[in-house]
Parts: sequence; structure tokens; C-alpha cells
Amino acid sequence: MVNDPVHQLQLYLRRAGNAIRSPSHEGRRINWSDEAARAHFFADGEEKVARLVAQIEGYTGATLESRTALDFGCGEGRLALPLAQRCAHVIGLDVAPEVLRQAEENAKRRNVSNVEWMDASRLAELAGRYDLVISIYVLQHIPSREGEHIFTTLVRGLRPGGVGAIHVTVRPSRALRAMFHWSANSARAAYNPMNLVHGLDWSYPYHLMHSYSLTRIGRLLAAEGVLEWHARWYGITKEWRSYETATIYFRKR
Repeated sequence: MVNDPVHQLQLYLRRAGNAIRSPSHEGRRINWSDEAARAHFFADGEEKVARLVAQIEGYTGATLESRTALDFGCGEGRLALPLAQRCAHVIGLDVAPEVLRQAEENAKRRNVSNVEWMDASRLAELAGRYDLVISIYVLQHIPSREGEHIFTTLVRGLRPGGVGAIHVTVRPSRALRAMFHWSANSARAAYNPMNLVHGLDWSYPYHLMHSYSLTRIGRLLAAEGVLEWHARWYGITKEWRSYETATIYFRKR
């Protein structure tokens, strides 16, 4: 067993990146040769980015024009490419090389040239290069302590005055229900043969969910000099079942 924390973090990231295949998530499989499917994919992304931008500007008072944006867990570019229409430059990070290759192909199809794609392991190298960070539907697939480390790295790397929007699942308000929901999902997924296809261990659950404490998130933000932040609360939905989710909006001093 490898105990190096950096290696363990990369392992968790790669497992999470390969395992996200839910139809509602960035990593879903679509037929990229299907023009209608591509159009729907990016229409959805443009709608999400429009809402996200309005919320970031509303909560932080900042404008996003001319900013350099970092999209952590960018997938095939659903949010990164529409964001590139509003920002001077966008950096998309993901853990799966095939996903980044598809993102590059999508950028070429859409004639977007102000985006660069990188492996997520290079996150620390980017400190000071961006003044907008987003990460949507990503951290819930990473164990919370590793996710908190990533959260801190994302915030620390922001330039002064930078803004962010990071989505998390929060501790279930109905712990017993959540435990049974997780157990049922894990039992169904534990021997999912798709794990082999995605390069995961046979026994690795296919779709893990990890929750975060908003109290701990607040402390992490304070440690990086962010004393004012907002949580847009979504509550329990049919999609997330036992889990409540929130997007954290913040601005660095």
C-alpha cells in the first residue's frame, strides 16, 4: 500500500474522475459524433454558466469580464467553453486524459481558442494565475479530507480580489436514511463490472458520495483570508436523495 499523501490524493481523484458517469453530471457519456447531442450538451452548459455568473456577480459584487478562470473538474468542457465566452482565458483541469482530449476537440469544433486543458495533478502549479475558480459537481466524489485540501489549494491559488463558486454536498440531515441509501448503492455497485472498464478495483464502489461540513469549509476560507462568503442552499432533491447540496460563493481580499 502506498502511503504518500500526494499519491493517495491523485488516486482518489482518478477514481472519482473515472467513476462519474451519472446522466446528470459533467462526465456522462454522449455520442460526440451526434450534432444534436453536442448541441444539447452545450446548451445546458451555457444555461448553467449564465446562472452561475449571475450568482457569482450578485453575491460577490465582482464582474467576470477579462478574468482568468480555473474550472476544476472541467470534464469535456460543458462549463469551461461557455465560460470562455465571458472571460479572457480559461484553464480546465481534469483527471482523465481521454476527457481532456475530448474537451480540446470540443473547443476546436466551437472555435474557442482561449482555453487550455491540464491534468488536475498540476493544480498547485497554477497558484496566482487565476482570479476566478469554479468547481461544480466534483468534490462530492472525493473523500472529504482530501477534498478539503483541494478546496484550500483552489482558494489559496486565487489572486487577491479573486472570486469563486465551489459546489459541495453537505452532511446529510437524515443520517439514518443516508446510511441506508449509501449502503444500498454500495451493495449494488460493489461488484459492478464497469469498474474494470474504468480501471478501478473490482470492489471499488462505482458512485460514491462524500459530504462536507460547512463549518469546516468556513474555517478553511477564514484561514485563507476570506471572511465573507455565501452558501446557496439547494436542500434535498430527487436527484440527490438523502444529500443536501450547496454552492459556496466567496471573494478573496
